[in-house]
Amino acid sequence: MDGLLETPNRAVVDGQVQFGRFAKPFRELNLLDARCGIPRISGLRRFRLKEWVHIAMVHDNWYLSLAMVDAGFLVTSWLHLFDRRKGEAFEHVRKLPPGRFRAPANVLDHTGKIEASGYRVYVHNHLEQQVHLFQVEVSEKKSLPAVAGTLLLHEDPARTKPLVAMLPLGPNRPMFTHKSACPASGMLEIGGERVEFTTDSNVGLLDYHKAYYPHNTFWKWATFGTLDASGSLLGVNLTHNVIEDDSRYNENCIWHGNSISLVGAARFKVPGDPMMPWKIQTEDGAVNLELEPQGLRRERVNLGLARSVYDQPYGLYSGTLVDSEGKRHTVERAFGVAEDHIAKG
Repeated sequence: MDGLLETPNRAVVDGQVQFGRFAKPFRELNLLDARCGIPRISGLRRFRLKEWVHIAMVHDNWYLSLAMVDAGFLVTSWLHLFDRRKGEAFEHVRKLPPGRFRAPANVLDHTGKIEASGYRVYVHNHLEQQVHLFQVEVSEKKSLPAVAGTLLLHEDPARTKPLVAMLPLGPNRPMFTHKSACPASGMLEIGGERVEFTTDSNVGLLDYHKAYYPHNTFWKWATFGTLDASGSLLGVNLTHNVIEDDSRYNENCIWHGNSISLVGAARFKVPGDPMMPWKIQTEDGAVNLELEPQGLRRERVNLGLARSVYDQPYGLYSGTLVDSEGKRHTVERAFGVAEDHIAKG
């Protein structure tokens, strides 16, 4: 864990954000206290804070993407499911007015939920008990099958280390993320089919996020987590975004066993057709990957002053990873997800 800092209790101290990549989660994510140039009047600072929880679950037969997003001007949630046997996907989605969702205040012991007609998703971040719990109750809608069940991501330090990063989007302007690749368990019923997840076979990817993004922003993201033949975790998190000095400030890492290796700035070669192969490398040579997409989640939002162009392909990663001890890991068709996102608002 070379390069990880000791974590203060509070993310913001006397108005100053504590930037860096940390060994443990913050007990208090008080980002509203940051002196970041955004006034508090009329709730503007709260409105500008973007928050979400996203999980990606990988099963031999299914891939699941579940998101709960507070974009300030809009609350949105989706449950996207891809049948890996048939190569077919379907999605339940809800878009709601502001205020209908607040992300959990921290990862230690806090909850969040979205409730709408025929759609309920609930999250309990409970890292003090080494678990993130997700409950899903979504009704059948026209041709879309019902989905219900409980999923658990087991963030046990003996098996996996999280990436905890507070990064500068501008002067004292924070972007916080807690990402982890965890053994997963639980059960979903998808249109009458029972799908079971077990910790010795399945991995879940957590993306817990809070940030004051500028009006014009972008990011490219790649992640996967898999269990090797010995049952040890192998995965990555890689991002290229609006941070100028991303050789110093980034959220790029390799997960291997119960260790985490920080790596250099990530660069993406994204094809014009997002269903064609992607290439992702880091400038220090630690990561050399290709993504072969098998499916795509796509969203376009145009609300005048707020716009978003979003592609989320998912599929098979292959390539090589070199950890901080110089050990080379071969990646062979590990299932994961990527994003290409441009936004204004």
